[in-house]
Amino acid sequence: MSIFDALLIALFIATGIYYIVFFALSYYWHEKKTSYVIVPLIYTFEFFAIGFFIVAIVSIVIQYLPIILKLTS
Repeated sequence: MSIFDALLIALFIATGIYYIVFFALSYYWHEKKTSYVIVPLIYTFEFFAIGFFIVAIVSIVIQYLPIILKLTS
């Protein structure tokens, strides 16, 4: 399993936990049924997108770090 796979699995788990907590809070605070799924889904997608870009950048840096260190030394 590569570092990208491990970080991606961790991101899926964190997004799921984030979605569950956000859904519970929106269920507690809102009275309209239309806000139960749409609002948490928008915020969790934003969380997932930012997390995915972080995972991708970290994976690329870790993958090419030996090559970068060879070129600089």
